[in-house]
This record gives sequence, structure tokens and C-alpha cells, in this order.
Amino acid sequence: MASTSSMPILRPLEFLDSLAEEFPELAEPLSELGSLYTRKLWHQLTLQVEAAFSTAAFNRADIPVRLFTAFVTDFAPKINLLKLAQFAVHTSKYFASPPAAVDFLRATITRVEGMKLPRSAEPILFLKMHVAQHLLEQGDAAAAKPVVEAGRTELETLDSVDPSVSAAVHYVASLYYKSMEDYAAFYRSSLLYLAFIASDSLPEDYKERLAVDISLAALLGEGVFSFGQLLQHPIITVLSRGPHMWLGELLTAFNVGDIHKYDELCVAYAEKLNAQPALVLHERRLREKITLMCLLEMVHGLPADSRTIALPSIATATKLSVDGVEFLLMKALSLHLIEGVIDQVDSSVCVSWVQPRILTKPQIAGLKLRLDAWIGKVTAVTMTLENESVGVVA
Repeated sequence: MASTSSMPILRPLEFLDSLAEEFPELAEPLSELGSLYTRKLWHQLTLQVEAAFSTAAFNRADIPVRLFTAFVTDFAPKINLLKLAQFAVHTSKYFASPPAAVDFLRATITRVEGMKLPRSAEPILFLKMHVAQHLLEQGDAAAAKPVVEAGRTELETLDSVDPSVSAAVHYVASLYYKSMEDYAAFYRSSLLYLAFIASDSLPEDYKERLAVDISLAALLGEGVFSFGQLLQHPIITVLSRGPHMWLGELLTAFNVGDIHKYDELCVAYAEKLNAQPALVLHERRLREKITLMCLLEMVHGLPADSRTIALPSIATATKLSVDGVEFLLMKALSLHLIEGVIDQVDSSVCVSWVQPRILTKPQIAGLKLRLDAWIGKVTAVTMTLENESVGVVA
């Protein structure tokens, strides 16, 4: 891509004419840009620039860079600053080198700050997060870290934030945590990112990679003991077929705490699992998590007023010895997954509270059956009381 440093400085309309001479096939849209600029129709001009940046005809060589620096910057204070920031981010992709792109984005931040216009915090934050993204892509996580942390903090202070800004903050945060192999933080940031975008807008190959990365992070992340939110997200449907179906099945087994199914999958998909270095490295952590999930599933399956469980029953479900069950319960208590009392004399545990979770549709169906049973009991008790009260005078 050519550098723009040696190009003569032209007035905006002169620049458009020059660009049209160089690229005759762009003459018509460039003429429309000039017409809107002359008539000072800034909103319509913004839409026209956005349309230009979305076409392959404009997105080649250094055309976006030249269009932004020689034309868009002239009327920058007159358009929506977030749109300006989005144009700048798009333009940064067409610089010859990543450092040049970072310098360009930082210069744009300085330009926006110098305008001192209202509602400039969001576009500045948007630009800063893309600076951090470029730094991460260059392998400079140390330089990106303070930008990411400051961005997350600033996002919490803003009101009525545009979804594109929130998405940018969480997406870049997820990239940082992925580079640091912080699985839990990557998992949570990725879910927040997905909450602010339409998954249908993502390319299929990217959706598949993201679904795999998030699923692995959910399995490996410390403190992640709820998979319902992920399993209900549309992006996870790519794991119901194709080469990564094993991962979808594994995630489902963890969600319901089915330790027996987990063992079966480990045998059936041994080759697939061994091809994932992180899963092999943290095999012990996975075993501990599926065992804890099995315990939580047992507790969730009991009525809130009848959650006293014999330790031998837990041992059978989790494939542990009774001594192993006591250690498992202490682990669950220390992680605040449950609250309760272990009765070593009676060899049981009374659970008074269990960590809430997001339910999948099958789990909701199971909850409905339990509610129906409870309603039936209440109805029976009510009828009994009514029958016994017949003839009683107040």
C-alpha cells in the first residue's frame, strides 16, 4: 500500500476530482460525495461515505486512507463522532504497517479530543480499544493491558452506550485474556461481546472458531460452573454438527454433571481430546469440575426443603470414595457453590443453598415437572383442609 506522506495537499473537492481521474470507475460515487459536501448535507454525506467504505471498489490499495485523510477529516466536526471513529477504524486496516495504523488511530483520538464536542467519550473509547487491538495483534500485550483495563472501567461509567462501543470493549478484552490464557476472563468477556452483536452478522468460519474457543474456555475456566448461557446462544449450534461435535457433547455433559457420560466421551473422542493441548494439560482440573458439576446437579434435582443427601449416594454418583466425597464437599463449600452442614455421624450433608444457574430448555422442562408435582401436592393439601373444616363453626 502506498504512503500518503508525499502526496500534495488538495482541497476536498480537488481531491475527489483527482481521485476520479485516477479511478474512473469511481467517478459517479465520488461525484455524489462532492455534491453532498457542496450542499453541506452532512448526514447524507456520512451515509454516502459509509456506503463507499462498504464496497470492494473503494476498499483497495490506499483509497480508504486517502479518502479519510484528504476528505473526511475536512468535515469531521460536523458529523456524528462515533461514525467518524468507525470510519477511522476501517481506514486503519489499509495502512502498510501495524505501527502506522496505531499512529493514525492515536492521531485521530487527539483530533477528536481537540474538538471538545459533547458525547466524545464513546468515540474516543472506541478508538482506544482498536489501538489496543492493533497492539495485541503485534504481540504487545503489555502495552495493551492498561488500555484494556482502563476501557473496561470507563465503559461502566458511561450511560446509554452504543452497542458497537460495548462490543469493541468486550471483544478486545477477550483478545487480551486469550493471549494471557486467562480462560475464565476470556469466557466472560466473550459472552459479553456476543450480547452486543448479532451473531448472524459474523462470518461462519469465525463463528465456528469463536464457539470452539469459548467452549474450551468454559471447560477450563476456574470458577465457571454454569454453562446454560453459552448452550442457549445461537453461536453454539455450530458444535451440533461437523468436526467439533465432540466438544458440544462434552459441554452438554458438563452442564448436567453427567460424569458417566464424560468418561464415555473421553474414550470415544480420545484422539480429538488429545489434539487439544490445554485439555491434556488440565485433565485433572476437568475431572474436578465434572465431579463438582455432578454434585451440583444432584442438589438442584432435590426440593429446596429436602436437600439432605447421604454421602454414599454422592459417592456412587461421583465415582468417589466416602472420604473423597467429604473432600469434594469441602471444595464446593470453599468455592461457595453450596452452603450447608456435613454430618459425619450420620454420613450425610444438609445443603441449605446452592449457586443459582441459567437453565437450558431441557432443564426448564424438568423444572416444570417438579413445579407441577409441587402444585399437585399443594392442591391435595388444600382439598384435605377444606374437607376437614366442613362443619367447623368459627
